[in-house]
Amino acid sequence: MPKLDDSAFDDLHDMLHEESEVSDDKKISPWRPDFSPTQQKVFDSAKPFILAYGNRGGGKSYIFGHKLVRHCYENQNALAVIIVGVRSQATEGGIWDKLEIEILPLWKDNIGLEYTDVKLNEQRYRYRYIQNMHGGWSRIVLISMPWGVQVTGRIRGFEPSIVFVDELTTLEDPAYFNAVVQQIGRRPGISGAQQYMAACNPDGPRHWVYKRFFEIPFEEAKDIDGKVISKEGEWDDRYDVFHLQMEENKMHLNPSYYQSVLEATRSDPVEYKRMVEGEWVDRPTGEALFIDHYLPQIHVRGDKHSRIMPSVKFPVIIGYDLGAVNHGISFLQAIPVKDKGVVWVLFDEMVYTGRKIQLRVLVRELMRRMDFWNRQMNHTFKYIHVSDNSAFNQYNNATGSYEHLEVQRISSDVSKSFKNLDMIRMSAAPKFAGSREARVRLMISLLQEERFVVSFACTKHRQMFLNLQSEKAKKGAYDPGAGFRPKRSIHVHCFDSCTYPLLEADVGRIQVAPMSHKKTELIDIGLGIS
Repeated sequence: MPKLDDSAFDDLHDMLHEESEVSDDKKISPWRPDFSPTQQKVFDSAKPFILAYGNRGGGKSYIFGHKLVRHCYENQNALAVIIVGVRSQATEGGIWDKLEIEILPLWKDNIGLEYTDVKLNEQRYRYRYIQNMHGGWSRIVLISMPWGVQVTGRIRGFEPSIVFVDELTTLEDPAYFNAVVQQIGRRPGISGAQQYMAACNPDGPRHWVYKRFFEIPFEEAKDIDGKVISKEGEWDDRYDVFHLQMEENKMHLNPSYYQSVLEATRSDPVEYKRMVEGEWVDRPTGEALFIDHYLPQIHVRGDKHSRIMPSVKFPVIIGYDLGAVNHGISFLQAIPVKDKGVVWVLFDEMVYTGRKIQLRVLVRELMRRMDFWNRQMNHTFKYIHVSDNSAFNQYNNATGSYEHLEVQRISSDVSKSFKNLDMIRMSAAPKFAGSREARVRLMISLLQEERFVVSFACTKHRQMFLNLQSEKAKKGAYDPGAGFRPKRSIHVHCFDSCTYPLLEADVGRIQVAPMSHKKTELIDIGLGIS
């Protein structure tokens, strides 16, 4: 079970033996952080189940970060758990970063709060100790759970006294509520409220989060002994729901942030209602997935006379979707860009539809393309290969092997014909319930933030962005992911091959760019004559 290693307490030995005397000013402090009126209500709420939703910039993560710190400070041996889908949601400007940069230093400056540096346990979960008002130590732990099937196993055994789940509407499984709340309230010695807290941007009324926090509280609820807690049609007083708006949080925002949000959502009425107006609106299904997010004048570089050339400073990531008669292969690079973060650059493609191509022929052509780019750029690239997991778990009776092993065997033979080319060793992109929807959401986010660039030469991918449609939702069925699920078509192979690497990188299984590399300007992404 995923528990913190007890040996992690050893480095606190000296501090623990110096804490017998706690000054009165540490036990009681009149200081309170400066919040907006709605944030203050969130901060003061002692209800077991709390949701704060709203448009971007409303200060949701910020207020919950303060609630976590206060809980750890006021309770002996408290355990605060932060849950995110992928770790970067918390560490790349998310709640973990806010704790590190803003919240904990504020508490230290005002009440002298002591806390340790960040540590890693055996499961690679980040955690830190916070000294509490009783002279002991409490902990905050960060857990990433990208797949709903992981929740029960990963949360069991922690017995947290308080939990915060960030970006809840990006998590498509009710287990992120149902399995988690069963672990809260069991921790001994906690005198304060033990709570489940969550923050999210609005989605649609079909989403399970909407049902949990806006519909279920009006249903009849009973306790373990069968006693009625709340009647049908009456609000269950165990729930608190708050709408945090950007207008109340302007004191903590860059003046240009609101205008940036407006610009990002102006061509998408659904996203505008959700992210600007804070409404829960379902996205229509059966429409082109990226039509409101992909703008050729922004996302395409080059023309019929020129194309994007790969940078010799970064590895090339090749995504694969290989089938019986349809094949998609995407050539990408992930480049850190000043003021944007990592920008994905799609600079080449090998896409074949309706054609039976022997695997040996396809691998040979692929290695010729790899050799071409080595010679074109006068550089031996490091190639990273990412496929879907069917290449690893579907046995091919015709070849007597698995596809990734066949590619490896063939490429080992073919590589002898080329200088500085190694055999192809594939890794399997994560595949889980909702993984296709997750890849669509990830691509939409990159397009909205202008962090995905396509070479004009990649004609099949450009067609995909304009024509790939979503599945239609089934009548009467609750399916919040239908509007983000690609419909089977000739375009889906391009989508799969270029998004497998995105998901692989997003869950941290490949390092796509040297973290220490100096960030470049987007204009530096080079164009060459084709």
